[in-house]
Amino acid sequence: MLEEFVGAIETHLEGVLPSKSEHSKELVEGMRYAVLNGGKRLRGSLVCATSYTLSGCYTSALDSACAIECLHAYSLVHDDLPVMDDADLRRGKPSCHKVFGPAMATLVGDALQPLAFNLIADCDTIPGDKRLEITKVLSRAAGWKGMVGGQAWDIQLTPDDTLSVEELRRLHAAKTGEFFVAAVDIGRIIGDERLDAQVSTGLHRFGVNLGEAFQVVDDVLDCSQSSDITGKPIGQDSRLGKQTFPVLLGIDAATAYAHELLEKALGELVELGFSDSVLADVAKRCVDRIS
Repeated sequence: MLEEFVGAIETHLEGVLPSKSEHSKELVEGMRYAVLNGGKRLRGSLVCATSYTLSGCYTSALDSACAIECLHAYSLVHDDLPVMDDADLRRGKPSCHKVFGPAMATLVGDALQPLAFNLIADCDTIPGDKRLEITKVLSRAAGWKGMVGGQAWDIQLTPDDTLSVEELRRLHAAKTGEFFVAAVDIGRIIGDERLDAQVSTGLHRFGVNLGEAFQVVDDVLDCSQSSDITGKPIGQDSRLGKQTFPVLLGIDAATAYAHELLEKALGELVELGFSDSVLADVAKRCVDRIS
């Protein structure tokens, strides 16, 4: 089922991304390059999987799934810029700014943000009140309280700064985890007709634990795998002097911690009666990149 979600998201993205422009052909080429340049589609799949787990349907969730993928792509384009992490490789290919230049890459990210929210606003298969709620969830996750706030905290740190494990958890909860929480919350809004409070609380906790687990895995892979595996420059965190979970805990302990977080996430699904759901399969896929 996960492969079906990924295929459906890819097909939908092909259709919703612009292919021509009266203003700038290079801009739309850059947008398509940034979004369609590979990717596991885990965040979009979480939207679809949550909706499907609750309702048995995911087609109404495709616009929202593509919206979160567009926002994620924008964040990566800006994250790779020379003024940020200065990364030359993304998903095994040259970063957007290496192909289109830093100025155009900045505009590519800028263009993907409103496109994401347009997808939600124009989705007539979802009632207006739910579209409003989805917009609130996604804008919070992407904004100053979420991803952008975490990124700001991250770039302000110097190699001499020392974070506690709890501080690192908070940083990554904003920078990375909020999109995972948002993906699950959005899928719940779409798929849960009754908007059940118990389901909402349990799935929210599931998303929190899964988002942190994903980031811990990313940290481990950055210092233990080759660029052929990760699709981005190896040792990027070390080069930038960043605090990571392997730095604070060690690789073995960080790996164990990721699996502990996964078990907590899956435990929430067990409590809700979703232990054998496709949502559990997506969660496992987020962590099974390391042994």
